[in-house]
Amino acid sequence: MSARIEKVLVERIGAMTGTLLCAVILDLPDRLAVADGVDAEGRSVVLVGRSQMGDGADELCAYVLAQIAEGRCPDQVHPVCFAPKASRAIAAAIDGPVEEVLVHGPRKTGKTHTLAGAALINAELHLRAGYPAPFKVAWLHDSLMSAAGKTGQSLELPMWGGLWTMKSDRTLAWFSVAGKDVIRGEFVGCKDDSSAERLRQEVHMVLAEELVASLTDGTGITEDQYRLARSSARLETRRKAAICATNPGAPDSWPAQYFGVLGAQIPATRLAVQVPADDRLTDQEKTDALSTFAGSPTLQARLALGEWVMVEQGHQVAEGFDERYHVTTQPIAPHAGWLLGIGWDGGHSPSAVIGQLQQGQAQVYCVKNKIGVGVLELIEQEVLPWLLTYAPWAVQDGGVQLVHIIDPNMATPGQATISESAEKMILAKLGGRIVRGAVRWPPRREAVLKAFAPRQVGGRAPLLIAKSPDTELLVHALNGRWYYQKKDDGQVDRTGPKKPNSPWADVGDAFAYLMGWLLGGDLMETTRREITVETEFAIGGIGGFGR
Repeated sequence: MSARIEKVLVERIGAMTGTLLCAVILDLPDRLAVADGVDAEGRSVVLVGRSQMGDGADELCAYVLAQIAEGRCPDQVHPVCFAPKASRAIAAAIDGPVEEVLVHGPRKTGKTHTLAGAALINAELHLRAGYPAPFKVAWLHDSLMSAAGKTGQSLELPMWGGLWTMKSDRTLAWFSVAGKDVIRGEFVGCKDDSSAERLRQEVHMVLAEELVASLTDGTGITEDQYRLARSSARLETRRKAAICATNPGAPDSWPAQYFGVLGAQIPATRLAVQVPADDRLTDQEKTDALSTFAGSPTLQARLALGEWVMVEQGHQVAEGFDERYHVTTQPIAPHAGWLLGIGWDGGHSPSAVIGQLQQGQAQVYCVKNKIGVGVLELIEQEVLPWLLTYAPWAVQDGGVQLVHIIDPNMATPGQATISESAEKMILAKLGGRIVRGAVRWPPRREAVLKAFAPRQVGGRAPLLIAKSPDTELLVHALNGRWYYQKKDDGQVDRTGPKKPNSPWADVGDAFAYLMGWLLGGDLMETTRREITVETEFAIGGIGGFGR
């Protein structure tokens, strides 16, 4: 049998050009369900090209698999091997309940090759199921230039044996074996307007490279672009799948949230697989990566260690803020026995931060921001619904227990409507009393610093922020998104936070106004006395408000 198969193999090689088969080898704990066989180390083997071999394919592949199982690989077969974590991502993308996979990790861990490997096996299984060739793939990138320069060059590396060919000015990647096309991969530059139109073209599978820009907190591919491409994967095939790759970015970036990288609840059809440096790099290569980015802790963490951290854009405004101390793990809620304050910042990115002082401790329960609207929309769509749900007593009786600490500019007409100021709009919609915050930055800065230093007073933190989706914007702002710029000489410019910097600076300002009132001592006492005098007959049983 072996001699006969070898003769057939030689005859086929003589009749065909190029490599006869590509053996994709996955290092998995158990044999892959769709694998054709295993190698000498027990790794799963899928023979790409088997579907188009015609008569005698079974006998020919049986011979090839027997050779591979004995630790040999015929010259006419090109092997491509994947490390354990990359193999796990590929396996998830080709079989089982998962439909969307994110591969994330440091640079040079083979993420691009992982995407190509997943597409190859899906293409082969597509053809075996009787669907026509080629298997069409939309391969998303931030730009066509990076697609050609990064992915194109990766596919031309020796590990692929020349089976990938770049065409059409390096915008198309074709995979061919034994002279037959298997995959047609079209590069899509999401930041190139004309190229981005290709997101609507019908395909079998979606691949996406660098969802997060490597050197900044910018987005390489937006969530809307990715979803649009996914909706275009309408061509008939055995399995609808997408696999993405990226270096880590900020913890609140859309890929981290969408794929539950940091523990967020996600559908069972999504999976994030971290490919660590150990999966592919030598000790020396890992050391070199750390040295390369030694001058930037953020880039070192992201690109050398594979950690999801925020870019250090400047000096943190909220010095002393620490989630371990200032974000509570226990539920906290507003109480009708104390005045409820809302810090406001206006403009075209209005923000509201809601909190109160309970027994000497400032507590923040909710943060609202909307970009591109006015204060009226923020109130009606966000603030009022929250108050009615969690603190309905605050808007009863004309808002007697509600205090608004506003950006002084909000007293100027034009931010809410042409005819009314934001200040009047707040009072009309919510009631309560207006306290105008400090005009100058230094007193607002001091109020912020007072909230975080010292960390404990009498065994309690001066500030607690409720752990909730309603406060995530503020936590990210305090963690460094709200920052001072550095001057050309490297010194920190503390004359005011960086602007424009929406929504972080807007949320930060609203927080500063609230802290200035909650922790301002005399300012809050004055407010309490004024409210008590004005309403003592109407609210006799509640008198005191926070004493």
